[in-house]
Amino acid sequence: MPGRRSLTAGSSGGMKANTERTFVAVGVAAVGLAAAAFAAAHPLFATDAACRYAPMAEAFASADWAEAFHPRFGVGFSVLAGALRMFSGLDGYGACAAVATFAWALCALPVYSIAHRLFGRGAAWFALVLYMVCPQPLVWGLKGLREPFKMLGFLMMADAVLDCRETHSRRSAAKACLALWFLFTFKCDAICVGVAMAALFAVFDGFRWNTLAVAASGVLALQPMCALVYFWTGYWLPAPHFVPIWQRLFGA
Repeated sequence: MPGRRSLTAGSSGGMKANTERTFVAVGVAAVGLAAAAFAAAHPLFATDAACRYAPMAEAFASADWAEAFHPRFGVGFSVLAGALRMFSGLDGYGACAAVATFAWALCALPVYSIAHRLFGRGAAWFALVLYMVCPQPLVWGLKGLREPFKMLGFLMMADAVLDCRETHSRRSAAKACLALWFLFTFKCDAICVGVAMAALFAVFDGFRWNTLAVAASGVLALQPMCALVYFWTGYWLPAPHFVPIWQRLFGA
C-alpha cells in the first residue's frame, strides 16, 4: 500500500509543520510580551519619541484629537500607543516603547515564514534566531520609534506575495491586507513601496478575488490619512509629501 503510506506521511508532515508554526507563534508572542514589559519600564531615549510620539499618545489618551494626530506621523502609532496609555498605568513614552517593541517581536514571524518558504526548515530557525539577536531593530523598539511597524508591514507583505505565488490562498490575501494597514497608517514614506508590493501580489494572484480584497483594504487603509491631510491642508491625499506634487501638476 505505497499510496496509503505516502498519504499518511504527507498528513503527518503537515501536522508537524503546523505544530511547529504554532510553537513559533506562541514563543514569539511570549518574547514580545516580556520585551514590551521591559521596554515600558526601561525605555531608551530618542528625541522623536520624547518630543513627538509620547506627547501624541498622551493627547490621544486625553481625547485631545488635535494634538494626537499629525499628517507627517500617521495615525496608527498614536492610536495604539494612546490606547495603551489610556488603559494602563504607563506614561506616553512607556506606551510608545511597549507597542514598538512588541511589533519588533512580531517581525520574527514573517522572517521565519519567508526563510522557510525559500530555504527550508533549518534556514528558517537560523533566520529566526539571527533576527532576534540583531540589536538595531530591538533598539528601535526600545526607543519607541515607528520603524518596527514599517518593517513588520514590509515583511508581512513579502511573505504574502510568496504565499500567493505558491497557493493563491485567502491566507495570503489576509496577510497582505493587514500588511497594507501597517504600511499606510504608520509611515508615510512606506506608501509608494506598499502600493508596488500590492501590485506584485496582484500579478502573482492573476488579478483574482484576492486582488480585489487587497485593493479594497489598501484603499480603506489610506482614508484615515487622507482625512488627516485634508484637515491640515485641504487636499484629500494620503500624505503631505504629495501636496506639492499635486499643486505642481494641477496648479491647485
